[in-house]
This record gives sequence, C-alpha cells and structure tokens, in this order.
Amino acid sequence: MEIKLASHEHSMDYHCFHDTDDKWCDKCCKKISGAAYACLSCELWLHESCAKALQHLPREITHPLHSHHRLVLDWSGTTRDFTCDICLKIATGTNYACCRCDFQLDLVCAFASFDRQAMKMKQRSNAAMDRQIIQHSCHAHPMVLNNYNNVGEHGYNCSWCDKPLTGIFYGCKGCGFFLHQFCLDKVPKTLNHPFHPSHPLRLQFVTGNTTCNACMLIVRLRTGSTLSYCCRECNFNLDFHCAKLFPTLKHECHNHCLTYFGLSFRDPILKYHFECKSCHELCPGGLYRCVQCNLNFHLKCVPIPPFVQHRYHRHPIILSKPAETSTPLSMDDKALELNEMEQSEMTLVRPLIHEHPLKFCEKMGELEQQYCNGCRLELSGPGYICEGCPHFFRGYRLHETCAKLPNQIQHPLHPTHHLNLYARSPYMLDYIICDGCDDFSLGFIYLCEKCDFKLDLKCATRTRTTPPSGSSRSKESERETELFHFSHKHKLIFCNFNDPRYRRGCNFCRLQIFGPTYNCITCGWILHESCLKLPQETQVPIHSQHVSILSYMRYGRCHACGLKLLPAGYNYGCKDCDLNFHIACAGSLSGDLKRESHVHHLHYFGTEFHRFFAMYTDLIDLYAGLSCSHCGGVCSVGSFYRCLECGINFHLECVPLPQIVKSKSHVHPLTLKDSFIEDDSGEYYCDACEEQRHPGDHVYFCEECNGIFVAHIECALSKEEKVDVYMVPRERKTRTRKPRLSWRA
Repeated sequence: MEIKLASHEHSMDYHCFHDTDDKWCDKCCKKISGAAYACLSCELWLHESCAKALQHLPREITHPLHSHHRLVLDWSGTTRDFTCDICLKIATGTNYACCRCDFQLDLVCAFASFDRQAMKMKQRSNAAMDRQIIQHSCHAHPMVLNNYNNVGEHGYNCSWCDKPLTGIFYGCKGCGFFLHQFCLDKVPKTLNHPFHPSHPLRLQFVTGNTTCNACMLIVRLRTGSTLSYCCRECNFNLDFHCAKLFPTLKHECHNHCLTYFGLSFRDPILKYHFECKSCHELCPGGLYRCVQCNLNFHLKCVPIPPFVQHRYHRHPIILSKPAETSTPLSMDDKALELNEMEQSEMTLVRPLIHEHPLKFCEKMGELEQQYCNGCRLELSGPGYICEGCPHFFRGYRLHETCAKLPNQIQHPLHPTHHLNLYARSPYMLDYIICDGCDDFSLGFIYLCEKCDFKLDLKCATRTRTTPPSGSSRSKESERETELFHFSHKHKLIFCNFNDPRYRRGCNFCRLQIFGPTYNCITCGWILHESCLKLPQETQVPIHSQHVSILSYMRYGRCHACGLKLLPAGYNYGCKDCDLNFHIACAGSLSGDLKRESHVHHLHYFGTEFHRFFAMYTDLIDLYAGLSCSHCGGVCSVGSFYRCLECGINFHLECVPLPQIVKSKSHVHPLTLKDSFIEDDSGEYYCDACEEQRHPGDHVYFCEECNGIFVAHIECALSKEEKVDVYMVPRERKTRTRKPRLSWRA
C-alpha cells in the first residue's frame, strides 16, 4: 500500500516502524512508532495521519494577494508560530509561505474565496497596512503587526501596560516582546524617576547581563527587551516593569517613600540581595523597598493598619494579601518627558542604526577592522566607531555617509512606495537577498514593508539603474532563480555571495561560499551553483563499474585520497562495493597515468583537491598530511600523483615527468606547465581527448603554436614518442578561444 502526496515527487510506501528504528515524522516532529509512510530515496517519514492530512495539498499555489511570487507549502509551521498576512492572526501549523518574502498564509486564508479575503483586507486600515513592520525605539528588533487570536494563543501581555493583548498589536515573537497599538506612543524615551532623582533616565540599549537596580533581575530575561532606562553617569538601570513603579508608602521607619515589590525568587541566589533593614533577615517574598537607598523591609516590619478610611471611597479599605499573579503598581501616567540627547560634533546618537553612541573618527583605514557594518565595504576616510561594543566581536564601525543615511528614500526600482532604512533584517534570519541585484546582504537595507521590497545599500544609493551587458543578461536569463532540489525539502533561491566577512561552507562540499549560490531562506541551507548541478547518481571515473549515490554520510574514508569523510557534508558512495568518495575527489580524478617508476596506474590530484584539503585541515583534521613515497616530503601543498592500490603519493618531479615530450597527438613538442589559461571565457578543454580540464591544473601545451594546443598530462604521455632534454618553459601570450562548457572556479 502506498500514498502519493501532491507536494512530493515520489510515492511513499507503507511501513510499520518500532521504537528502536529511531524514525521521526517530518511534519509533526514526533517519533514514529507503528504505521507510517516513507520515501526511502528522500529519507522522508510521515505518520499515517500526517501523510493523509497533506495528501491533497499542492506543493505550490499562486495567490491573488501575492501574485508576483508563488507560495510554497511549509510543513515546519508545526514547531513555530507564524502570522497570517491576511487575517493577521498568530497561528501554528502547516502553511503556505513565499520563499522570497516574509509572506505567510494559514490554510484557511490560502484557500478561502477571493471576496472573503478582500473583505478581511478592507477591515484593516490603510495606516495598519503601511505599518506591518515597524522599528520602535523601545525594542532592538523590528516588530510585526498581529491580530489577537483566541484559538491557540499563548496568553501574551503587553510589555508596557501589562494587560492582555487584544485586537491589533505589534510584537517580536523571538523575544516575547509585545505592545498594544495604542501603547506605541505611551512609552517615554526619557523620564525623571523618583528611584533616581539626581539625573534623568534615558531609554537605551544595554548588554545581555545588565541588571535592574530596582528588582536586581537581568533586564533581558525579565522583560524580553535589550533596552532599559539608564543613567550612564551613575550606571543606574531600570527595566520596563520597574520603570512603571512609584513610591507610594510614606512611613516613619524611613525618610523616603517606599515601593512595594511582589518578587518571587525563582533564582535561589537572588534572595540574598534583599535583607530586611529592621530585623536583618532575608526577604523571601513581597517586600517594601527604597531603591534610592537600596534598603528593604519585610511587610511585617513596617506596621500597617489593617484597614483605612479613604476620601475616594465611602467604605473602609481592608488590607489584603496580594494574589500570586498580581502585577506591581503602575506609576503616574504623567511621567515627565525630556528631549532626546542632542547630537554633538564628535558623537552621534541614532538608535535606529545602533544601540550605543557612535564616536567620530578621522581616519577609519588605520583601524584593525577593515569593513563597514552598514555597506560591508572596506573602510576609508572619516567615519564612526562604537566604543561600547566588545572588540572581540570586531566592534561596530561605519563610514560617515553610512552613519548619516536618510531614514526614508524614494527609489526608481520601486516608485510606488517609499523605502525605510533598517539596520537589521526584520526577518528571523540576519540577512536578506537584494531585490535589485540578487546579492546576499548582511548590512543596512531599505525596505518597503507593504510590498516586502528590499534593497541593499549598493542598489539603494544608486540613483540610476544600469542594464546588464548582453553576455551577462544571457546568462541570467538561462539561470533558474527558484527551484526545488533533491537534497532539501524547501525551495532554494538564487543569490550572489560577495560579502568579504561572511564565512560559511556549502552544505555539499563544505568549501567556502562565494559567488553564485542557491540558498534556503527558511532554514539557511546553501549550495554552490556548481554543487547544485551535481547528479544524485553518477559513475565515478575511478570506479565506473557501479553507480555511486550522493548522500549524507558521517563516517568512513575516501577511497581516492584516503582521508576521512566529511562528518557534516555529502559524499558519493557505492553501496555494492562499500566505497566512498569526497565530492572533490569523485569529480576531479579522470584519466590515469602509467610510468615505469611504479607498477600501478597513478591518479592526478590538482587544484580542486588543494581547495578541499585547505578546508579539511581547518575544520576536520589540523594535522592531516600526505607525504611523498619517494622523497618523504609533503605532497598536500601542491599537485601530486597517487596510487590508489598502494595508497602512496608522489611529487610530479618524483614520478618523474618529462619537461618536454613529443606526442602523437600534436605535430610539435609539448612543454609541461603548472597551469594554463588561454582566455577569460572560463571554459577550458583538453585538445587531445576533448574533455573538460581545470585551468589551474598541470598541462602540456605547444609553445610554437602559442598555446593553441593544450592537453592533459595523461593524454599527452599516453601517445608519447620520445622525451627530449629537460628545460624551463618560456612565457608566451594567451589566445582567444571559442567559449565552451563552464568550470567552477
């Protein structure tokens, strides 16, 4: 019995699994025990109920409210919250999402009639439509517009007024920080507070371990925000909750008014910060506190009458014990607001782009960090640095022009709406893919929240768009910008990785990512464009008798080079012979060489293996090395030959190879050269076998023909007639050649 999902290319067979099989459902992420469906070739497992729930859902849909991109079925919604962009409700479960934009729909809205969806959209005001994502001064991350949903909601409260969320609100789900729409303008940026009457407190970003001087709790853990009301001069901090408290009790035991704190000490160490001034015992629960003097009093040590008569109520008011869930008293709504810190000539305070004040610097090129955090380009000329960011994180530095970018621009690539400046991506990932050039960007961006149109600074500051050349336009038109790949369940998007500071390895070959790649916005899966074209099944040239399959492997050794397989990468493997190969070894070893110096055939390891070995020693085995069997020297720093049967290696000069050879494949003598690039086409072939060759590998070429004839070493020596004396090859000019199949640089 089998089932065919509309969203999966293969049929799934029915299986019965046991607990010991260690299989997990790809939809609900729960362990499988009993009846389930499986696609063994894709290693996809689904509970019987989960498979039937997905059976008729298409893999992609086109939605009238997001017609410029297709929406892809996403099963991972069961493990995280998302906001439906039509009803604005927080939901959990299977959804349809755009792999380019942050546009997501729950299943109800995805398949609802267009009239019903249009009515929902009209119910939202134009102002709300234009402000689906905002950057508020009270939170470090962008906050997304949401609509309260009774079903499946987690009981969130507003981080300012502490009241339950209702109706329209803004939130950062990653931090658990939420604000009612009507509370956005109520959060003061600066206030005078009785807890610290000597100086005004300003809303500023703080480090992760900063504690509140009132409650002694870590600011971020208590409020979900990295901001607090600070006095830098006195190193005094108040988190959001304590900033709303107000001293209300005047008692003869102390000359200042006292504030009630209903603290619960989940941290057993924290209670030792609160010792009663009167009895000198610890305060395990609620207490009265003078924050200004850092004094604490038990409730029992502050005599309070059991009831009082108040002028605002005709009955006596009785003193009662507060419930466990009660919230602290709120401070007066008429908190004094002061003007924001004025920008001085040498200091820039701009919370939109950075949480700390930035100091002006005349010569940025002399600093250790060589790249701007805004445009990601090399530092030069005047700029700004942050002295508050740790230097072991490379600090935070900006060109002067990047620090003073306008908050809003109008751009010809998106003339219908203005674009707003963001110092961070408003999405879960730290980067975006520019809609103007397809470049990967970790720096500042300009974003249209309504259309989710985004530009990096390179494109945003370019006033006139220059059309690409004819050759590049032809290549771009032939390239797929979105596709599904057998190695990953999400859709992959084309992008260019040109960031000089970004360090990331390809999920297949583990080599450094740079240039054209395909990336998954959902989970960060990334492949070189060349690795994307690798076949799932192939015949490795050095093991052509069986088919080798590209798959994820954790243990074993490469049959070609003898090194360990990549523990977090993909390799080719022959299941019949139990032989495995690195991707670099499987694709770069073609012909073999037979010389009198060794009984077996030898295989050439060249440029592709050099790149792989550099990564291997950095990430896998620092002490890995390959030595020459003839001279004992290190082989892995250059090209070498290897005997797979004996597992030994030879330098090229230890094989040895003739410097000049007369071959039947060409009329003139051929000269050995360590590499040869005849033109800039990026497409290079052996003129003897007409097979592709790497431009960085050793070749034999004809000096008399000015490099018109170029051949693999194996091809030239297989038809060798005689060997002349050894000599150093002369320099010569390169030639122009007709473009052919490209090779990954």
